[in-house]
Amino acid sequence: MKKPVVDYRKLRLSNITSKEYRHLLLLLGWVVYFFMYFVTERLIPESKCHVVHSVVDDLIPFNEYFVLFYVSWYLFMIWSLLAFVLYDIKSFVRAQKIVIGMQIIAVITYIVWPSVQFLRPTSFEHDNFCTWLLGIIYSADTPTGVCPSLHVGYTLAVLSAWLTAGNVKIWKKILITCWGFMICISVCFVKQHSYTDVWAALVMYVFLELLLFGKDIKLGKRKIGDRRDGTQLRDIDAMHYIMPLMYPNRCDNEAYMKLAVDISGTEEYIREYNKSHPDNRIAIFDVVIAAAMKMLRLRPQMNRFIANQTMYQRNNITAAFTVKKEFRDEGDETLARIVADDTDNLESISRKVREQIAFCKTQNDESTEAMNFIKKLPCKHFIGAVARFLDKHGWMPQSVIATDPYQCSVVLTNLGSLGMDIGYHHLMNWGTNSIFVIVGTKKNRTYLNQDGTVTTKRELDLAFTIDERISDGFYYARSMKMVKMLIENPELMEKTLPEDL
Repeated sequence: MKKPVVDYRKLRLSNITSKEYRHLLLLLGWVVYFFMYFVTERLIPESKCHVVHSVVDDLIPFNEYFVLFYVSWYLFMIWSLLAFVLYDIKSFVRAQKIVIGMQIIAVITYIVWPSVQFLRPTSFEHDNFCTWLLGIIYSADTPTGVCPSLHVGYTLAVLSAWLTAGNVKIWKKILITCWGFMICISVCFVKQHSYTDVWAALVMYVFLELLLFGKDIKLGKRKIGDRRDGTQLRDIDAMHYIMPLMYPNRCDNEAYMKLAVDISGTEEYIREYNKSHPDNRIAIFDVVIAAAMKMLRLRPQMNRFIANQTMYQRNNITAAFTVKKEFRDEGDETLARIVADDTDNLESISRKVREQIAFCKTQNDESTEAMNFIKKLPCKHFIGAVARFLDKHGWMPQSVIATDPYQCSVVLTNLGSLGMDIGYHHLMNWGTNSIFVIVGTKKNRTYLNQDGTVTTKRELDLAFTIDERISDGFYYARSMKMVKMLIENPELMEKTLPEDL
């Protein structure tokens, strides 16, 4: 026999609020409800009630045999809740939360908008056990307080717990679903409820399901609340939950950091690598991109973003940079974007960078083509407002943001290639980008040692602008140190991105 998950033999009134037993307190909802049910059933006269009737009710025939399914509801509820409380407390809590929500909504509805139905037959055509049972039910249960039907609502609440339980076999779920369905339709065949009551119960259930557990509902591979480009973080600490609510704009939450990287060993590595791979040469910019992407893979908090005051874990690791088609004032700029795979390493990332640059030099990317089309449309302010709304909710068409750098994990700009030093670059409130990296010029710097000697180092300056809401300073600092170590030791990136250092 299966062993209960909790030893209820040790349950006492003194320890019922403990973590082990406090789920049982949810059963108090039934006590409160039955009291309020008595009040609404006995103290509100039928003359004050609204009659519930539907055209469909006239099409549904009375059938006394459905009373067997109707009364099986009591067995369904007791057996289900008992099974949950013994062997699956998570499902018990789920079912009880929906049940209590229904009890609150139903009692308020029965008081504010009392209802009654006059569908019951005045006499039975047959005299059998089922009609005898229905006679008892009719005499004990008044026809008031019917919309929404809690008989149906409670069945749906418990059924949802069975269907979402992870340790129940599929054949059992199918049988329980069929049982629950027959209970739900039985209320119409025995004329205990109107067709309208059933639909009201279904709407009430769907509302509570979305309100209480909507974030756990999956649409295909995604749950409600997830975006195409990110998964909503549902278990973050209170501070990182509150910060996007208090500080909704990315540009108001920038942390700016600088990093000096010793590249004397890196340049030697690049020279040796290029000698042995003349057809697949790498550059210092490739090393920086690969280091950033490996850091994002090993430090997942850095690959988060905040949109619509909600924090997400990005689904992919992406890097973006602009490409100048021609080095002249009138030369167009286009956008390059690379997506990392778990099989990538320094060599494959460098190859992707070269391919993107070659592509951008000769053709327009998808985003540029989309922007050129939008430029020709009228009502630019309306288009801008719609675009910001779509961007906020992650609904922007993929063709528009295909290579938008501000929809990427990290945006990089190589000012060193233009002979410029690092500087500050802000983040954008548009898009989802949380990290901007500026690569500066290579410099020879002298350092005075403690013994009075002077050391010259070949260094590369990097500047990082980061959304400070996505993590904490300690995590940022360790992530920056990882980037520095990877650039100074590029042989570490010969491993694939997920491989630890």
